[in-house]
Amino acid sequence: MKIIILTLIISLTLMSDSLSFGAISTVNKTVMEKKLTPLIKYISNTISKDLKFKTGFDYADTIEQFRNSNYDLGFIGPSPFIIATHNIKGKLKIIAGLNNKHYGQFRSVIIVRKDSKIEKLSDLKGKSFAFGSPQSTLSYYMPMNILQKNNIDKELIKYDFLGKHDRIAKYIIMGKYDAGGIKASVAKKYSKYLKIIYMSELVPDFIIVASAKMPDNIIKKIQKALLKPEASKIAQSIKPSATGFRLREYKDYDHLKKIMIEINPNALK
Repeated sequence: MKIIILTLIISLTLMSDSLSFGAISTVNKTVMEKKLTPLIKYISNTISKDLKFKTGFDYADTIEQFRNSNYDLGFIGPSPFIIATHNIKGKLKIIAGLNNKHYGQFRSVIIVRKDSKIEKLSDLKGKSFAFGSPQSTLSYYMPMNILQKNNIDKELIKYDFLGKHDRIAKYIIMGKYDAGGIKASVAKKYSKYLKIIYMSELVPDFIIVASAKMPDNIIKKIQKALLKPEASKIAQSIKPSATGFRLREYKDYDHLKKIMIEINPNALK
């Protein structure tokens, strides 16, 4: 009976005139959709289906949408991917990940105002700190990993979760927080006003996934298209430093998963 129902769901998906493309929005929704539009059009032309951009209210809601297979295809960060696929039968299928000079990996950075007297991690003792989303790789898990390893986390006077990376940067520039954790590209965007005092280790970049109901032949067709040299321009529309797309496996996220559990034993429960 279950096989019949699954087959029916797949058939209805394929018969539909359009499919949904979900995304974790690390920046303003409109900006995120604009960044992903070339990718969405490229995939749409590849499989001859219209794709509609969708995102949730926030990180947690979007992860839940992925978790429940409410998106046919999507673009998701490493930590949200780990959360969305933990202990679930028929996990999200990995199509490809962003590639760059770091072999498809990126970093989190800890930033302060350019005129701040804070120069090193130990200077953060007694200071305030801004994180992004509690589910974010680069604005929570990696910065917190750095703080914990250096025994700084319990020495902060306070910390808060602000959501978007840009909001963290702006609040630090305005002097509302002494420091924060964001992705390196956002720090570069505000380099006139901010300085980096520490960089995290490399972790896998964002990935393109498909729900469990998407047939393997369609996934392979998309994957083949993304691995073509011409797709490098598509990747660069998402992130200027990207050089294209690369294959990814579940095991690539084991180290990050370990870090997440060390920081929050209940992260995946």
